[in-house]
Amino acid sequence: MEILEPVEKESINKAAELLINSKNAVVLTGAGISTESGIPDFRGESGIWAKYKPEIYGSIQSFLNDPSKFWKMAEDIAPTLFNAEPNAGHYAIAALEKMNIVKAIITQNVDELHQKAGSIIVYEVHGNINRFSCLGCRASYNKQQLLRKMKKEKKLPPLCDFCATPLKPSVVLFGESLPNFEKYMSIDLAKKTDVMLIAGSSLSVAPVCDLPLYTVSEGRKLIIINDEPTYLDERAEIVINNKTGTILPLIVEQIKKIQANRDLNT
Repeated sequence: MEILEPVEKESINKAAELLINSKNAVVLTGAGISTESGIPDFRGESGIWAKYKPEIYGSIQSFLNDPSKFWKMAEDIAPTLFNAEPNAGHYAIAALEKMNIVKAIITQNVDELHQKAGSIIVYEVHGNINRFSCLGCRASYNKQQLLRKMKKEKKLPPLCDFCATPLKPSVVLFGESLPNFEKYMSIDLAKKTDVMLIAGSSLSVAPVCDLPLYTVSEGRKLIIINDEPTYLDERAEIVINNKTGTILPLIVEQIKKIQANRDLNT
């Protein structure tokens, strides 16, 4: 078990108090929470974009020009994404939602691990790796259908059964806009929340990195839990530079202690 610094213990207690006293808390998560489930970071030094240059493999223009390059990359990284399981951080966030403290989760991740952990109100601003659509007739395919198709046909890119146009995962590629519904819901949540808990995001990917600015501009509070510093640390109420899978369960545990004490005193 990791030994925490006294300042971290104090910050965990403060975060628990802030959350339990909030009326409309939301969570914003990034790659840092998923790396603890074995999913590689896209942008780190040893991340996916270090091996597969995004201008060749990860942009919408390159996909439209030659989708087989994207699918070559996908074939390499998909097993890790598909086989990943939620970690303690995901389960802690799901617990906060179940306790009616967290009202919604905004995530930059495409792995669906929040839903696997039991979270319900999840806005996937960068899309989802488990859904696929045809660029021609807009037919939709789920993961199981796609895997059966690829196993049977053994060719890249996989083509639509109806119009033979290449299929594309429902993820946002470079050069694409965020899905409108998720984008505007996230902005609305960021404006209305009284506490935004940022977990595992370096806040370096636009436009999602700007969401917390809506919160602080309204005079509301930020809690940032991330391995590395972010550009908003100085404006946050609480900053803990540690693993989300370590800190988030401890916050949940502290909230339960506070609730138990309050119940005893009522």
